[in-house]
Amino acid sequence: MTEEIPEEASSESPPTPDSPEVAELGLSAVHLQLYKLLYDLRHTPPTMLQIRAEIADGNGSSPAQTDRRVRDLRDYFLIDAVRDGRNHRYQLRGWNRDRNNGLRRALSRRLRAQVLAPQRCAQCGRTPTEHHVVLVVDHKVPRHWGGTDELDNLQPLCEDCNSGKKAFYGTYDDYANEIKEAANHDEPHGRIGELLKAFQGDWVPSELIGVVASMKQYQDDWQKRLRELRTLGWQIDFKKKKDPKSGRFLSSYRAKHWEPWPEGSIRAEISRLEQDGKQ
Repeated sequence: MTEEIPEEASSESPPTPDSPEVAELGLSAVHLQLYKLLYDLRHTPPTMLQIRAEIADGNGSSPAQTDRRVRDLRDYFLIDAVRDGRNHRYQLRGWNRDRNNGLRRALSRRLRAQVLAPQRCAQCGRTPTEHHVVLVVDHKVPRHWGGTDELDNLQPLCEDCNSGKKAFYGTYDDYANEIKEAANHDEPHGRIGELLKAFQGDWVPSELIGVVASMKQYQDDWQKRLRELRTLGWQIDFKKKKDPKSGRFLSSYRAKHWEPWPEGSIRAEISRLEQDGKQ
């Protein structure tokens, strides 16, 4: 039996599914069905498996489609992934704090033009004129992971690369809350370490670690920061395997043991321990 989770006090509680505010959003019938499910179960939040089963029973949606629709609703509503053992339960809290009259704030035309000015996909390098691709504005760190609309978090991507990136990141949406918490750490060592801890010994792909490590400031050598955690007594495993589809070698890390963070600067403590080891 699922334990009832109390709804946190908020100046804005979730609107009812049949309210004018929800109707004004112009959501599809499936999105409305999904919202009603989350609203009805907001005190006993469902897992993603339960959501998929409920939505699939009604319209034959695939798991990937259902996961994407949950992400769509996060553009309008605050939906927390609450850890329950090794699962997450999705609790509807209220309106998204970044909304404007119930909608996400749109990027200004000037900002969009500035981001798209290079006229080249930042990931594959294709251009509209040479390769006939359509460029879109992409958030390097997704909004629902705590990414901002600041210029340094935006980049031009072609629709193919943008779709692939969303699919990759979407597989880790269950850890959205943990990723946000890791991103709030002031030091890259802390951001990397908190992310590894959040996965509780499971393997974390290097692409995801690189994104989280750079959430406050870009880290061109985040692997070195990760290795330096071993100086603090952390036990971190590494593995690499070849992806049969792309032929690329994919690397992952996991933390088998970690220590409490030192008081003060992590960087300073690592430097002190390294210096002591040389003496």
